[in-house]
Amino acid sequence: MEAKDGLFVFHLAKRERALLTHVLKMFPVGSGPVAPLSKSGDEQKLAEHERSLEEALAEQRTEHKRLLDAFLGEQGRFAEDKSGFRLRLTTAQMDWLLRVLNEVRVGLWMKLGRPEELAPLVLAGQLDSVVAMEICALFQSRLLAALGGRQE
Repeated sequence: MEAKDGLFVFHLAKRERALLTHVLKMFPVGSGPVAPLSKSGDEQKLAEHERSLEEALAEQRTEHKRLLDAFLGEQGRFAEDKSGFRLRLTTAQMDWLLRVLNEVRVGLWMKLGRPEELAPLVLAGQLDSVVAMEICALFQSRLLAALGGRQE
């Protein structure tokens, strides 16, 4: 990874690029809030606030999907070189990409029933979802390391 003047260049092997685009194309996975706003209070007001939150999240997912399609479809987004690909990202793009990867990861976790441990899911035949979650985690850690100034 190289960083200069707010621009980050990640070097990806062909397989890494394929894995990244695979998990990004899974977006959106979830469709609602992770948890209820509150377990107590005025039920009517809570229901109204939850509807508002769901609408806002739906709008955000629509915008993220539009940006994601443009991101993946952008000519030269993944510039090929002799060792694989170079992915250039601004700090703002990295922040956005972290959010999308997290939404995929959390969405898969929610679909799996919010498990405390993943190993039993692998044995139960949920390998694809568990691997996709781990791929998201890998790319999130690389992005966070770059933002923190550490080399990969």
